[in-house]
Amino acid sequence: MLECDAKIRYIIGAHSGERFWVLTRYDDCNAALKDPRIGKEIHRHLPPQKLATLASDPSGLPFLDRILLNIDPPDHTRLRGLVNKAFTPHRIEALRPRIEQIADELLDHVQGHSGMDLIISYAFPLPITVIAELLGVPVDDRDRFRSWTKAVLFGHDDEVMAAGMEFVLYMNRLIETFRAHPGDNLLSDLIVVQDEGSRLSPDELMSMIFLLLVAGHETTVNLIGNGTLLLFQHPDQMQALRDNPSLIKTSVEEMLRYNGPVETTTIRFAFEDVSIGGKKIPQGEIVLAALLAANRDPAIFDRPDEFDISRDPNRHIAFGSGIHYCLGAPLARMEGAIAINTLLRRLPRLHLAPGVEDQLEWSESLLLHGLKALPVRF
Repeated sequence: MLECDAKIRYIIGAHSGERFWVLTRYDDCNAALKDPRIGKEIHRHLPPQKLATLASDPSGLPFLDRILLNIDPPDHTRLRGLVNKAFTPHRIEALRPRIEQIADELLDHVQGHSGMDLIISYAFPLPITVIAELLGVPVDDRDRFRSWTKAVLFGHDDEVMAAGMEFVLYMNRLIETFRAHPGDNLLSDLIVVQDEGSRLSPDELMSMIFLLLVAGHETTVNLIGNGTLLLFQHPDQMQALRDNPSLIKTSVEEMLRYNGPVETTTIRFAFEDVSIGGKKIPQGEIVLAALLAANRDPAIFDRPDEFDISRDPNRHIAFGSGIHYCLGAPLARMEGAIAINTLLRRLPRLHLAPGVEDQLEWSESLLLHGLKALPVRF
């Protein structure tokens, strides 16, 4: 986990021979995420001789280059607009009864046991089942989806290539099936969605499916796991939520702020010399916004290091800010709220397994912030 203090404005480090800037204050992070001079497609803004000095790490998988997180306007605007036509609030809200059913079914499977690993048995299968059903992807293959996303996100070059190719082959077969026989699912909608004659290209369609699968489950796993751990660590807050389940909305927002599922943003580049908070970031240098640090900034949040499930308003930026604000934020909030309230309702004696708190392991990722396991008893 990146150790950042929101009182520190910048951390300057080195990676692959390059300098990079980690912004830790809320206002600086927010400004950078909304500044069109700081973005993804650096090759459009630097001369060839300067681009040659930047380290490159091509994946060899073209669809990864077309993920929404990796592109800027005008392509970003076009692609997000196309996906928004299929990823509507009405479609998301309609999922509520099914999410509640999945949460109950998962707890039915462990009800007769004395405990479980909350990540493996609950926090992971709930969101991956939801997004798989939403897309129209066979839920029985959910373990394969997670292994592919883990390999692409955290693996070495050979692992990334192998997992990426398996993913592409699998999805191409499914795309052809739905192209011939469309279903009532998001993948069928993405295949046919268009705006003034503009369709998703094959690489754009593949990148969108991958992003929705990754963002649709990996970050929500962390929200559920991190949030539940916070309740264990703050028993007064857990009891308050048990006594008043309507506090779940502000509880989820506080979980996102206090120990959210994303450590930093993905890397961005300064397209030109940019001043953030009175400091000049030179053209071509890497910029990261440390979301966890920004969400503890005492200039913005009263009692920033206190976990308070009644905190309102709560101006956290756990889902980012600007044009790359998380597309799936409404779904993640709904899943987190249902998952945690169902846990507290169904398992009144739920507690952290004895002796494990000091042994909990967190992901080594600089991007994603989540537990590898969370042993619980009930």
